[in-house]
Amino acid sequence: DIISTGEIEANVKFDNFNKGDLAQIVFSYQNDYYYMCAGVTNLSPKYGFFFMNGQLNTVYATGNINKLDMSEFHIRLQLIGSFLELYVNGIKVLASAIPLGMNHTQVGIWVKSKDKVTISNFRTNYMRPEVFIVSQFGGYYDVLYDEVIKPVCKDLNYNPIRGDEMTSYTLILNDIITSIRSASVIIADITPDNPNVFYEVGYAHALAKPTILLCEKGIRNKLPFDISGFRTIFYDNTIGGKRQIEEKLRSHLQSINYSIQI
Repeated sequence: DIISTGEIEANVKFDNFNKGDLAQIVFSYQNDYYYMCAGVTNLSPKYGFFFMNGQLNTVYATGNINKLDMSEFHIRLQLIGSFLELYVNGIKVLASAIPLGMNHTQVGIWVKSKDKVTISNFRTNYMRPEVFIVSQFGGYYDVLYDEVIKPVCKDLNYNPIRGDEMTSYTLILNDIITSIRSASVIIADITPDNPNVFYEVGYAHALAKPTILLCEKGIRNKLPFDISGFRTIFYDNTIGGKRQIEEKLRSHLQSINYSIQI
């Protein structure tokens, strides 16, 4: 199965859950030396999120207990945007930010034990990744969103969402922060000097989110230094300019690893 956003689960039964045994769900897999995984171990701590980059590195771990008095586990991993949540036997045991960009690659499970291990009911539940659009509202920005950005995202099987489309009873800033955290990609129009837009771009930058910037030629000819390294599409506010944005936006989205072959 191939997944970057969604749920992965499996049942794992050890004949004997001995010291050093483990069961890990593998995701963002590139090769045997570069992947991420999360699951249960018979070490201390008992639950962990790991990143393999030539050697196994602990990103986050919890469950500092001496012994797990069980040998059967239902492991469920949720991957939403740049965050993961790990559930073991129905209990959330770990939640952590993902420090690097997710790759749209195969997922699986690996176990370690000297005794017999049975894996059953391995399942994945794919979810459409979200693109959060950061921009000023009204006028041409609404037209650009409705006629260009939204259709391109949907055509590439992304779920586009903009701040003014969210409906909840919480503070709008909380909704925006949650949406940025949950999104797989950020698209931001930085043409006007809008402090809200730059605040949201900065937050996305802090989370290491793949970010595509849009900027109208003639209004802002040079990007501020701190964001000059982002993918940027400079466009003309014309009919022909819209076609160029569509082509370049499609190309940029497809160049992001986990958007390929969705």
